[in-house]
Amino acid sequence: MAATSDEVQVLVSGPPAARREVSDAETLRVMSDPVRIAILRRLMADVGQGVRVMSAKELANELGEPQTKLYRHLKQLEEAHLIEVAETRVVSGINEQRYRTAQLNLLLSPALLNDPGVRGDVADTIVATLDGFRDELRGNLRSGRVDMRGSDAPVSGPGGLLMQVDHRMSPPVAMQFAKRLAALVEEIEATPDDPSGIAVRALIGWYGITDPA
Repeated sequence: MAATSDEVQVLVSGPPAARREVSDAETLRVMSDPVRIAILRRLMADVGQGVRVMSAKELANELGEPQTKLYRHLKQLEEAHLIEVAETRVVSGINEQRYRTAQLNLLLSPALLNDPGVRGDVADTIVATLDGFRDELRGNLRSGRVDMRGSDAPVSGPGGLLMQVDHRMSPPVAMQFAKRLAALVEEIEATPDDPSGIAVRALIGWYGITDPA
């Protein structure tokens, strides 16, 4: 008799790491692919409500990608220790792996960001992240799930803010703003999750333009 989907083997214990700083070029290159960034975003979404555990089939349905296309990407993410196999289950006699994120937050090492040898990979990773945020925002706006009235938003929602600033300032002043933005991100990460709250998304970008070394 074939085994049923109720047979689940849990392979991990404890929560994922709170944060991971990527400091090597190999992991950066794994992250530079839009599909792999999209997989990470899905597995790292809404972790305050519980870490998501998903199969290749479930991820394919959410991403709108062929399931067979994801296996290579999942393997590369697993080898880079960005995701891990959380459990296996038997479905129609076939052993199915289900994945979870290996960390709750990801950031790139400053040393890596300033390494001339991986500038292209850094650019690809950042652009893939921006594209994922854009696609999610576009979908939520079109479905009417985002209130962009800012400070005029009702109490039930946080409102929305989308702005672009082009300005010139001295390097010391620019550094002060960069530190304040970094502190804001840390404050957001340190805010306790509210199980009855709503999901929020933030993507903060800041950079100065200088002549290349």
